[in-house]
Amino acid sequence: MASQRIQPGVVDVIVGCAVSLWFFMPAGPTGASQAIMGSNEPPTFVTWPEKGLGLSIDLTGFKKDIDQVKPDGRRYLMASHPKTGLHVSVTLEKVPTQASAQGCREQLQLIQKGPFVTRGQDIKLKTDGEIPTLEYTLHKIQGVRLDQKTVYACMAQDNVYADIQLSKVQYTTADAPIFQSILKTIRLQASPSEPIQTQAPTPRAPEPLNSLQLLSRGNALYQQSKYAEAIPLFQEAFELEKAEPQLDRTLWRGLIDSLGIAYGMTGHLKKAKATFEQGIQADPTYPMFHYNLACTFAEMNDLNHATQSLTTAFRHRKNQTPGEEKMPDPRQETSFLRFMKNDTFRNLVNDLTATKSTSATN
Repeated sequence: MASQRIQPGVVDVIVGCAVSLWFFMPAGPTGASQAIMGSNEPPTFVTWPEKGLGLSIDLTGFKKDIDQVKPDGRRYLMASHPKTGLHVSVTLEKVPTQASAQGCREQLQLIQKGPFVTRGQDIKLKTDGEIPTLEYTLHKIQGVRLDQKTVYACMAQDNVYADIQLSKVQYTTADAPIFQSILKTIRLQASPSEPIQTQAPTPRAPEPLNSLQLLSRGNALYQQSKYAEAIPLFQEAFELEKAEPQLDRTLWRGLIDSLGIAYGMTGHLKKAKATFEQGIQADPTYPMFHYNLACTFAEMNDLNHATQSLTTAFRHRKNQTPGEEKMPDPRQETSFLRFMKNDTFRNLVNDLTATKSTSATN
C-alpha cells in the first residue's frame, strides 16, 4: 500500500520563500517525436545489482544523468534527451507486501495534492487504464512562460513499485506522441538472460558540462524537490560563471535563486545567505535576491536584517526581470509568520504591500 512506501520528493511540503525560476535548454527545431523515434536501439533495463524484477523502457537517444541505488534502497535512473530537452526518471521501490494498482492510485493522488501539481493547469488523473497516470502543465513561473508538461506514471508487480516521470519545457501538442510512445514501452519484468543497455558499450570519460547544462540538470532535480542532489550542479555552474560567464542575466538570476533556495530548503542557511549576498553584490538592484535574503534571515530568526532586506526588496520592485509577476506577498510566506505578531514588522509588511498594490494600479 502507499502508506508503506517511501514518499518521493515531489510530494514534499515546500516551506520558505518564492519558488525559483526553472530554466532548461530549449528544444531544437526538430520535433520531439522525430528526434527520438525511428532507432533500433535496445531498451534500457533498470533493476538492482542482484537482478530480479526490473523495468524495461525505451530511452533511445537519451543520456543517463544519474544511475544509482539510493541509500534508502530505491533504484533510481534519470536520463535526458539533448535534442529535445525531455527528461525521464525511473524509481523502483521494494515494499514488504504485495504491490498493487490501488497503491499506485493512492501514490498519484498524494502527488496530485503536492505543491508542484497544485500550481499547475490541465491536471488530469487517469486511473482506469493499464498504467495509472497523472499529468499537468505549468504554463508560467513568476510570470515567465514555461509550458512545462509533466506526466507521472506508476506500475506495480510482486513487491515492486515503479514510478516514472516525464517532463519537458516548451511543450506543445506536437510533443504528445513521444510522451505516449515512451509510456507504451515500459514493462515490469524479470531480468533478461543477457543484460541490455546496462552500460555504454565503449566506456569513455564524460565530457565536462557547461554552466547551462549544469543548470538544466540541476533544475530537473530541483523540480522533484531533490534539493540536496541539485546543489552540487548549481554550485558548479555558479563557479563556472564566476570564472567565465556564459548565461544571460535572466538565467544567471535563476541560477542564484535556485542555488540559494536549495541551500535554504536543506537547512544550510549560512550558505543560502552567502549565495544571495553574492548575487546582490553583482546585481544590487534585483529585488528577488533581497526578498529571498529576507526570507533567509527570517529562517535564522534575525528580525532586524530580515526587515532591512525586505524593505530593500520592495524599494527595487520595479527592477524585476521582464515578464516576472508582481512582487510576492510577504504575508503569505511561512518564513515571516514568526514575525507577524510583532506590531512593527506587521505594520511594515502592510505598508509595503499597500505600496505594491498602489504601484500596480498606476
